[in-house]
Amino acid sequence: MSKHPSPSGPRMRGQTVLVTGTTKGGIGYETARLLGDEGATVLTHGRTPEAAGASVENLVVDGNGAGRFIPVAADLSSIAGARQLADAARAAAPQGIHGLVNNAGAGFTERRLSPDGFEMTMAINHVAVAALTEGLLDLLHAGADSLGRPSRVANMTALIEGRGKVETDWSYPGKYSQTQAYFNAKLTNLLYTYALARRLDGRGVTVNAVSPGTVNSGFGEKAGGTFGLMARFGAPLYGHPSRGSRGCVRVMADPDLATATGGYYTPSKRKKSSRKSRTEHLQEQVYLQTERILRAHRDNHPRSVGDDRVRRASERFE
Repeated sequence: MSKHPSPSGPRMRGQTVLVTGTTKGGIGYETARLLGDEGATVLTHGRTPEAAGASVENLVVDGNGAGRFIPVAADLSSIAGARQLADAARAAAPQGIHGLVNNAGAGFTERRLSPDGFEMTMAINHVAVAALTEGLLDLLHAGADSLGRPSRVANMTALIEGRGKVETDWSYPGKYSQTQAYFNAKLTNLLYTYALARRLDGRGVTVNAVSPGTVNSGFGEKAGGTFGLMARFGAPLYGHPSRGSRGCVRVMADPDLATATGGYYTPSKRKKSSRKSRTEHLQEQVYLQTERILRAHRDNHPRSVGDDRVRRASERFE
């Protein structure tokens, strides 16, 4: 890991970015490290305060010293957890944030339901991503106003999203498959990403999808099952997590992408995702279903006056 400054200089000095899922050895950790090397203040997410704090301690050692790292914690298996993380980001950066990297993800060998009643893979890889992004719109707009250019959102997708199916019952009451649940969640979130990008286009926030490619991120070992076997036998062929983070760093830091939105990026270039993911009526279907879920949660769990800002920010784009 390099201790030297970025060759192009600290392109993100004065900017604040939230990166979710920053366990050492993973793509989120490497993304946080490289954004810090670019001079950013990185809100470094872990599921618990201890996990977030450990990531910060490691990042301070592994980074080049150009950035700052602030721990923020929440369990993203529920909408309430996503709102908790949005609150933590608001407390850490009340003047606004300039970027959000939705990297946290998970896979499960058995069907489990989230506190909100969704299959857990869908809950973490999609519902929490949407809830967190919505909950941070006011901060993202404030960050854009401070810079005079859009804030940026990057949603982590996967090369296998094209194998997903568009389901309407996200509790998956029938036969369960670890891999199919993951494919479905990644496709669902990619469809949502494109629909959200359209709604926010020209309104101060860009939204793009990033595929890390095939890297040894530790995801498979944690997920177990089929993903664990793939990680075990494929590890010699997989790249370092820092390679997988390059697309996120580019989407966050490249001045040429300051207004680019609705794209699908690999570590090296912009590409086309699956034909299914580019089907607009499916994008709208997923977006509207997601918004109904988030609206119902807001209505059933009223919050503070500060939440009114979030509600107004999100409802402008419904």
